[in-house]
Amino acid sequence: MTIPLATIRTQDDLIEALRLAKEMRNLSFKVIDDLGGFTQGHMERVIGPRREKGMSPFVLQMLCSILAVKLIMVPDEEQAQRMADKWEGRDSSNVRLEKGRVSKSLLERAKPHVLKDLATAGGKASGAMRTGSLGSEIMSKVARRGWRKRRKTMRVRLAERKAAKTMEGAAI
Repeated sequence: MTIPLATIRTQDDLIEALRLAKEMRNLSFKVIDDLGGFTQGHMERVIGPRREKGMSPFVLQMLCSILAVKLIMVPDEEQAQRMADKWEGRDSSNVRLEKGRVSKSLLERAKPHVLKDLATAGGKASGAMRTGSLGSEIMSKVARRGWRKRRKTMRVRLAERKAAKTMEGAAI
C-alpha cells in the first residue's frame, strides 16, 4: 500500500501537494516545463509561490503524469456528518440518476461537427469507389455549378450597382 503524500480539500492543498511531489522527485520548474512542452516559466507561474496563473485540467493531467502521482478520492466521514442535515432537507426532484443523458443544447452544439465528419467520411467513401473518368465528370459538373452560382452572384451585384447609380442620378 502506498502512503498518501497529502490530504487535499482545497485548491491550495492541491498546489501544495504538487509542490511536495516536485520536491520529492527533485525536479526543477525548468525540467517540468521541458517535459510537459510548456513555455519557459509556465509551471512556476502555475504552482510557484506567486501563482500568477490558474491550473487548467490539461496542466493538472500533465503534472500528474510528469510527477508520477495520481489523485484518489475517498469519502470524508467528518464532512459527511456536517453535511447530513443539509442533504436530508434537499429537493431531490431535479436529481438525475440515469446515465448517458445528453442535454438538447449540447446536441445542438455538437450537430455541425458530427454532420461535417459524416459528410467528410461519405465524400471519402464516394471518392474511393469512383473511376477516373467518372471522377472527372463529377468534378466538371461541380465546377460548372460553381461558375453558374458565381455568374448569378455577379449579375445580382451589377444590378445593385446600377440601381444605386440611378438613385444617385435621381437625387441630384
